[in-house]
Amino acid sequence: MSKRHLVERWFTAIWENNNAAVLAELLHPSVRESNTLDGMPNPHDDFPVLVEAVHRLIGRFSVDILHHMEDGDWTSTFFVLRSDVHGSEQNVSADGIVMMRFIDNQIAELRSRFDAFTFFEQLGQLPEEAMPACLAGQRLTWA
Repeated sequence: MSKRHLVERWFTAIWENNNAAVLAELLHPSVRESNTLDGMPNPHDDFPVLVEAVHRLIGRFSVDILHHMEDGDWTSTFFVLRSDVHGSEQNVSADGIVMMRFIDNQIAELRSRFDAFTFFEQLGQLPEEAMPACLAGQRLTWA
């Protein structure tokens, strides 16, 4: 199975279809031994909670791969999450990048960055133009 196919499976099975059972198949045993992935201390328990939270916020969504590169055991994938699909509750579009290192066709390391600022602005959880306000030194306060 190609690394690109494994990355697509990560996004489709786990993220889009909310199927946490696939984690056991995709994560290398070294992840269970080190018990950390992308800063999560317990990925087998933490990723399903994160994925479920996103589904509760926006409903159905898709993840499209915009650019994918491979270098040895590593992949780098630029993606966009879109919720403009049938059954979505909120319309959002935010991009990110994920780097994965593979051993024996399983994910041994994962590092990701997601534009959560834009994501939460679009959900109305951050005010519009929050980034320029923060850069100007203003503080965001909630009533």
